[in-house]
Amino acid sequence: MTNKTAQPLGTQRYGWVIVGVLLLIQTVSSGLGFYNMSVYINRLSAELAVPVSDISFAVSLFFVVGGVAGLYIAALLTRFKVRTIMIAGTLLAGLALGLVGMATEVWHVYGLFALFGMGNAGISLVVATTLITQWFPGAERSMALAVTSTGLSLGGVVLTPLSAYLLNTIGVAETMPLLGLVLVLFVVPLCFLVRQPPGSEISSSAQTMDTNAALLASAVNSRFFALMALAYVLTMAAQVGGIAHLYNRVEQITDYQTAAYAVQALSICSIGGRFLGGWLVSRIPIRWFALGNLCLQALGLTCIAFAPSGSFALLAAGLFGLSVGNLLMTQPLWLAEIYPSQIYARVFARANAISVVGVAIGPYSMGLIFDAFGGSTYTQAYLAGVTLSVTALAIVITASRPSRMRTYRDLTPD
Repeated sequence: MTNKTAQPLGTQRYGWVIVGVLLLIQTVSSGLGFYNMSVYINRLSAELAVPVSDISFAVSLFFVVGGVAGLYIAALLTRFKVRTIMIAGTLLAGLALGLVGMATEVWHVYGLFALFGMGNAGISLVVATTLITQWFPGAERSMALAVTSTGLSLGGVVLTPLSAYLLNTIGVAETMPLLGLVLVLFVVPLCFLVRQPPGSEISSSAQTMDTNAALLASAVNSRFFALMALAYVLTMAAQVGGIAHLYNRVEQITDYQTAAYAVQALSICSIGGRFLGGWLVSRIPIRWFALGNLCLQALGLTCIAFAPSGSFALLAAGLFGLSVGNLLMTQPLWLAEIYPSQIYARVFARANAISVVGVAIGPYSMGLIFDAFGGSTYTQAYLAGVTLSVTALAIVITASRPSRMRTYRDLTPD
């Protein structure tokens, strides 16, 4: 099971500094990446005069490449200083994002979004959750992760409305280099404050490497890991697809300002929901926490699908947002509860890479469904997200049934 050894007081205090720094980094990373994707789809589709599904595929590339890159980031964390990895990722992501403003063909956007995803992997979830797991081995982990991952939602509150305003007023060519510059100038200085806790270094001895390889193989071949990975493919397809097209969905029935407010409402409710979730998940079984949030996601997507007005869409976006942060937080918490810290980064990187399949197909599939119905309604696309959420719910029920649940101790090789 995960090591619960107490840390020295000074180490615990700096752990909260790490939480604050990661919160700010995640704010910029997710604001210019995750949450801004709905705005990019809208403006790049109009700028290049191509169907929504074409730009949705670029967004899918961002997530797929980022997920695959996360596997390598997890391995690099055992060989290089974490700040080195984060600075290199920031520079690559900032350069790629800025160059999107010069794109004149769809394939230019594909290549740049792939590079953006690769660089963003160096400052996103794999690094952040690994650091939190190392700095907080005990009961404070859920709240530390809740605070850190709040940055994922703050990005939508702070940066998405500003990005939408700039893209709609001064244009793509002028705005994208500015956004790339913001990413580099804000994140690089923060990276110098990041470090791993004392004693977290992984031994490079042959015996230790062989033991960890055996533990990792047992973990990723377990029934729980396989079913949860499948459930998160479906969960992320519904969630990210719903977020990526929310701006377009709301703009259809109102205007771009209300659409930006809908993304903002989703983000604000995600923040509130995550803080409540960080408190709640330490008091109830994580199984019920996950099931409740999947039900909430299905309900929120249903309300967005049938929203008749801008005001109703804002409420629906907020309802959906309550589940967003908590579902993102549940996977790393559940894995950290079951698997030991010495293989956590690689276990989570694999789970994250698999779930990225859903992250990738969600925006693209919803774009295809939207185009298939003549580009006039998003109802069918969002109902597809509801179906995926309900299917994921059934899989999680099966995977985590108390009578069948196997802890990591059952998987440890003799």
